[in-house]
Amino acid sequence: MITYDGLHLEDDAILANRDVTSPITLVAAPADESVLREVRKYQTCEIQDVHEHDEYREFLEKALKPLGLYSEDFLPSTTSSCYKVTYRDQAVAIFRLTPVAPDSVFHRTIPGASGRKILQVNNVAVEQTYQGDLLLGIILKNCALLSYTKGFDFVAGLVRYEVLPLFVDFGTLPVRHEPLHLLGDAAICDYVTYFRTDRREHIDYALARSYHYFHRKVTMKSIAADVKRSAPRATDELGGV
Repeated sequence: MITYDGLHLEDDAILANRDVTSPITLVAAPADESVLREVRKYQTCEIQDVHEHDEYREFLEKALKPLGLYSEDFLPSTTSSCYKVTYRDQAVAIFRLTPVAPDSVFHRTIPGASGRKILQVNNVAVEQTYQGDLLLGIILKNCALLSYTKGFDFVAGLVRYEVLPLFVDFGTLPVRHEPLHLLGDAAICDYVTYFRTDRREHIDYALARSYHYFHRKVTMKSIAADVKRSAPRATDELGGV
């Protein structure tokens, strides 16, 4: 299990009353145990053995091939760290983190990134039935925390324009640049999005954004269920004609 300052990554530091020194942490939604209960159902673990790496590659191929995003070039390198997210012991998502070369596209496009250490997020793949759930937020939060604990200044990724709003909605920073075409399709525009992770207040921001995101997702799901239960029943169910 991955930890951060003695906490599981699934337990937001902003809710533990520890090192809450940055004002940005205070803008998060109020603590709600029902939200934390949902988040804790997801566990993030680093993949270690050969069998798990084989499962990782199978998961990646199954998730990305239908989208036209799969390529052998996307498989982990020896410098990559691979992770899986489980829900009730079932693998529901994967991602990997890879240090990038000093002359990478991230160094050229991210403001202030020249000469800094950058960790790239690759292979974000989510089981279809869990898309649109809490998973994207869990992955992005964990990437920020891992980048910070590993000593990197930025964590960044290349994202297709069509799904870029999902990442920005969570709180990552998009970069305005000439469209890139690096994800295997010359007709698709790719953009860089990132978190700064070189200072504690940047992590406070990521934690605050993540809890606000989780709170919003869980609360809106509950409200939708409440509305469905309280909707007027059909006329025949009320004894009408």
